[in-house]
Amino acid sequence: MTPRKFAVDDGSTNVKVSWIENGELHTVISPNSFRKNWKSAALRKDKKIFNYTIGSTKYTYDMTSDKALETTHVDYQYDDLNLLSVHHALLQTGVEPGPVTLVVTLPITEYYNAEDCQKNENKIARKRDNLMRQIELNKGDLFDIIDVEVMPESLPAVLSTLTMQSVSQFNRSLVIDIGGTTLDMGVIVGEFDDVSAIYGNNEIGVSMVTDVARKSLAVADSDSSYLVANELIKQRTNYDFVREVVNDESQIPVILEKIDTKIDELGKQVAYEAKKFAKNPNRVYLVGGGASLIYPAVQKAYETLGERVVLVDEPQEALARELCLYHADGEAVTMPEQEAVNG
Repeated sequence: MTPRKFAVDDGSTNVKVSWIENGELHTVISPNSFRKNWKSAALRKDKKIFNYTIGSTKYTYDMTSDKALETTHVDYQYDDLNLLSVHHALLQTGVEPGPVTLVVTLPITEYYNAEDCQKNENKIARKRDNLMRQIELNKGDLFDIIDVEVMPESLPAVLSTLTMQSVSQFNRSLVIDIGGTTLDMGVIVGEFDDVSAIYGNNEIGVSMVTDVARKSLAVADSDSSYLVANELIKQRTNYDFVREVVNDESQIPVILEKIDTKIDELGKQVAYEAKKFAKNPNRVYLVGGGASLIYPAVQKAYETLGERVVLVDEPQEALARELCLYHADGEAVTMPEQEAVNG
């Protein structure tokens, strides 16, 4: 059986998986929310339970549990939770389990050595070996990962965009990738003719906002998982959803104010780091799960660029999508149509 190839952006908050089937590009986003021990069988027949075993440790996928294990740290890239999240995400594709090869990612700070900007072969091998480990799914089949290729995060996410916009060979494009745990940046020359500089900070990420949201929910008698806290951040203007997850409704204005304040703080931090790293690029591209949160602050920081500060389409999926296209081996691929956005 010929192994199928998947491109996997295995971020700390969500895992994004892209693959090509019958000439069409598909992508799924799988949130990370795992706790130890198994979950009992569901009463509803249409609900599937995902109980996993790694070595002697039992884990289960649990969307709402406040006991969900933290993934917002760099060590996640090499531990059980990473192995769990990748296998769980593959199962969400709906593809029949079988042998697969993966293209996965590492944050820039892990992929390159800080001293000489060369590949950190030890960490790349460590990431690869982690995903080749044995894992079992109770009452179910898993994909057989037979090979893993590791790529750097952020920069490949703008490959198609640079080509479509016919960027001049003299242009310097700043790519800003803000995820759950890390801020990755790089300067690309032309249409990916060269990478002239890279920067990573594993202390700046959307987890700054997530932690505030979780603590605020706890004060309002609404202990929640990281997944629910992140969903609250995304849907903070949807009052119906907010009321669903906040038990003490008198605390809602305080919770939303704290979230907005932290988003503003995150945006200012990213903008400060970006200007320090690349003061006057010709273009700026934002990708990653937190891109829309920091977009206004980055626009303001690079005000003279106007429309050349670009929030890439579906920024959370961009990296997995581009990695998949990059490894398509010349195959003609139909891109999915983007949904219209109102307002």
